[in-house]
Amino acid sequence: MVGDLDFTVISNNYWGSHIYQALDIACGTPFVGLFIPPKSYLRLLKHFDAFIRADLKFADRSALASINLWREREELRYPIGLLEKDVELHFVRFNDKKDARTQWQQGCQQIVSDPSRRFFKFDDSGGATADDVEEFCALPLRNRVCFTKARYRPSTVIVPMVAQEGGSRAVDGTLLVDISRHYFNALRWISSWPKAVSLPSAF
Repeated sequence: MVGDLDFTVISNNYWGSHIYQALDIACGTPFVGLFIPPKSYLRLLKHFDAFIRADLKFADRSALASINLWREREELRYPIGLLEKDVELHFVRFNDKKDARTQWQQGCQQIVSDPSRRFFKFDDSGGATADDVEEFCALPLRNRVCFTKARYRPSTVIVPMVAQEGGSRAVDGTLLVDISRHYFNALRWISSWPKAVSLPSAF
C-alpha cells in the first residue's frame, strides 16, 4: 500500500509507532514509548547522525524544573536518558534503564541510511514555543510535518489541528494519533508511490 517499507519515523513523542502498527510491520525506529522535550529534540535533529551514535547514559532528574515537578506530583520513576549530556530522552513507558537502553539501541540499528526515507515529526506540546516550531520548520529536512493549533506562516508545513479541550497546545502523542488522522494523511506521507496515486487516509 505504500511501496517501499524501509522507512524511519522520528518523533518527539509517541506519535509514529501507530504507522508501523497499521502496516503490521516491525517498528523501524527507536522513537517509541518516550517523549523528548522541545529544545532537546531540536538539538537532536540538528546533529541527528552524531546523536544517534552517541552512548546512552542516564540521569536521576531532568534539567527542566517543570518536568521534575510533574514527575514528583505523579510519582513517576521512568528512566531519563541522556545523549552527550545535551539531549534528554524520557522513557515514559519503560520501567528500568536496561529495557530502555535495549529498546533504544535496537531501534537505532533499524534507522534507515537513506535520508529520503526518514520522516520527521514535531508538535507544539510539551512546552514548545512558536520559536521552536519556526526553528523546526527551518531545518533542512526533506520530509517533515508539524502539528500545531495555529498556522504560523504560509510557507511552513504546519498542519492545523484541534487542540485538547480547554488547552492552548496540541494534545500528547497518544491522543494526537487519533486527532491528526483527520488533518494529515500519514500513509501518503511515507509512501514511495507517485503523488498521482490516490491513497486512503487510513491512519
